[in-house]
Amino acid sequence: MTGSELLREAGALVALGWCQHTEARTQYGAAVDISAGNAAEWSLLGALQTVTFRDSSTSVEDLRTALTAIAELIEDPSLSDWNDEPDRTASDVVELLARAEQLASFDVARS
Repeated sequence: MTGSELLREAGALVALGWCQHTEARTQYGAAVDISAGNAAEWSLLGALQTVTFRDSSTSVEDLRTALTAIAELIEDPSLSDWNDEPDRTASDVVELLARAEQLASFDVARS
C-alpha cells in the first residue's frame, strides 16, 4: 500500500465515523482497541493505525510518506492532540487526509 493509498483509506474510515480522546470507539461510544472488530469510529491516529495494520504490504516507507504529508499540513507534532482539539470536526480530519493524500501522490510522481 502506498502512502497516498494509506491516507485515502484512513480518510474513508474517518468519514464512516470519527472520535476524539481515544483511537477507536464502538457505535455506542465505548473506547476499543483499533483491532477490535466492533470499532465504528476512529481518530486521525486510530484510522492511520488501523489501515496500516490491516494491510501487511504497508512498508515503513509508505507510512513515512503519509506522515510526512500530514506534517506539511499541520504544525502540531501530536496527531492525537491535533485530532482532540475542542473545535476540531470530522470534516477537518477528512479534509486533512484528502489534502495529505494529494501531497503524497504528488511527491511520488516527482520521484
